[in-house]
Amino acid sequence: MRKLFTAKICTLFVAALLLAGCEGKEGPQGPAGEKGDTGATGTTGATGATGATGATGTANVIYSDWLAISATPSYKGSNYKEYSFSAPKVTQEVFNSGIVYAYARSGGSASIYPLPHTFTNSYTCQIRVQVGWIHYGEDWVSGTVNSTWANTDKTNYFSHIRYVIIPGGVKARVAGLDYSNYEAVKAHYGLED
Repeated sequence: MRKLFTAKICTLFVAALLLAGCEGKEGPQGPAGEKGDTGATGTTGATGATGATGATGTANVIYSDWLAISATPSYKGSNYKEYSFSAPKVTQEVFNSGIVYAYARSGGSASIYPLPHTFTNSYTCQIRVQVGWIHYGEDWVSGTVNSTWANTDKTNYFSHIRYVIIPGGVKARVAGLDYSNYEAVKAHYGLED
């Protein structure tokens, strides 16, 4: 029994020494272990509901400043005058699949007319579009050409035009929008003065 008692005391003594050796300062850090395998990809969170469609913007709509019609036409015939404006934004793509609207005014007048516009019993004002160009024309359409109109180069009424290009990727006709009403078009597309 004495041997058993001595063995137990020795075991307790060794355990006490081990515990006492664990207290105090830590030793130096050991080397890094091997890199583990990549974990599985987590699940994707739920997608929120689709928001309402936003208001139409002007990101794709292109419009000119109010362009003064020059005093000299680029072409003049016996019953037709034409004034040309460089329009580099009228590309082949716009020409093929877009649409161009034009408006005219006289000086700083608040009266703005969509083109084409016909003056009763006299002439029609319109635009002709080609790649890189917008042409404003006046065509005498009724009876004998008025000599005052025929003998002057400048336009008789309108002094400025503005064109609005709607590329093929933008819906041109918006339900309820009156394209003959410049103020409505200006408000819808956010055109600046």
